[in-house]
Amino acid sequence: MKNQVEEMQELSPEQQEAERSRRKRKARRKAVGRVINRIFGFVMATVIMAGLGGLGLEYVMLKGPSETLRNTFAMTMFETRRFTWIPNIFLTEEEIAAIRATRNQHVEEDFDASLITLNTEEPDADEETGPLPDAYGLIDEDGDGLVIEDIRGSGYVGYMIVVKDPHRVIVGAANRGSGSGLTLEQMCEKYGAIGGINGGAYVDYNGTGSGDQPDGLTILGGDVVNSGYGADAFVGLDKDGKLHVGYYTLNDALACNITDGVSFGPVLIINGNVTDSAKIPSGVNPRTAIGQRADGAVLLLVIDGRQVHSIGATYTDLARIMADHGAINACNLDGGSSSSIYCYGEYLNSSSSANGVARALPDAFLILPQSGAETADNAAENS
Repeated sequence: MKNQVEEMQELSPEQQEAERSRRKRKARRKAVGRVINRIFGFVMATVIMAGLGGLGLEYVMLKGPSETLRNTFAMTMFETRRFTWIPNIFLTEEEIAAIRATRNQHVEEDFDASLITLNTEEPDADEETGPLPDAYGLIDEDGDGLVIEDIRGSGYVGYMIVVKDPHRVIVGAANRGSGSGLTLEQMCEKYGAIGGINGGAYVDYNGTGSGDQPDGLTILGGDVVNSGYGADAFVGLDKDGKLHVGYYTLNDALACNITDGVSFGPVLIINGNVTDSAKIPSGVNPRTAIGQRADGAVLLLVIDGRQVHSIGATYTDLARIMADHGAINACNLDGGSSSSIYCYGEYLNSSSSANGVARALPDAFLILPQSGAETADNAAENS
């Protein structure tokens, strides 16, 4: 058998040069292939080690000595649709059921409407310094009846819109029967609203968050869109602009003259009493909430989450923020990728959806550009 040297000697000079070039290219390809294989092997080993490390960390959090840490981590996974399977690796069905059971009905007192006295008048302005702060220290600098606040806490950032006149806040909804919800921006365009936040629960048939069907008790402009399933965790405005929170049946809501409301929870504050954190355990996620001060001003809050600049907040964080801003009643709304807050043509928050685009919604709390029953009636006709 001829060796490579003998084979080369039988070739012409031109053929020898071409053969040498071919062999060099082949050698380079082999060298590149070895580098790629080593890099791939390193990446795979890193991923495997990271995965094992992650599982180890998850085991410590779920099976370690801290019950609070276990519940917080488990609830974070339960509230994140893509990772609900993780607690099932380490926890039994009984342990998971016990954690979930802590989120059952927890409000024992009835809503007291007498604690709210509407005061939509703006404080007098100083001739030299301009608008004066209200009783809660907020200044409506441009006189539009809204105050936008940046919210910052340990591990999270968020945004709050304070609406001085509660009659400007309504529930808007996507087109019924369309099979698709509307983004908050589209919802505002539909109703002629200047801003708002996402609303309550909804039926998510295909897991993409694009449904138009609200879930639970839902009332829009006095029209019952969905009657619910009994005593739902509920938040809604009555005809006098007072924000009710609690567990309401349809008959309860009708008896209270609720005109706009949605189902979600838990209740964060009722009658000035902040819910005990042990009764509302939660994970750390993007959040949305609505509340009301004693003077009737409505507080619309969204906290960013699942992002580098903001991990997210717990229900206890929301309750504390609301209490710090004077809320005597407040309720958690749908969160996660649904969390959205929009005002004057732009989103204030950063969406945590996989594609970074605001999710389509079945309903939302919207801010009308003017107050009064006539505006609300006109908006309701768009539903």
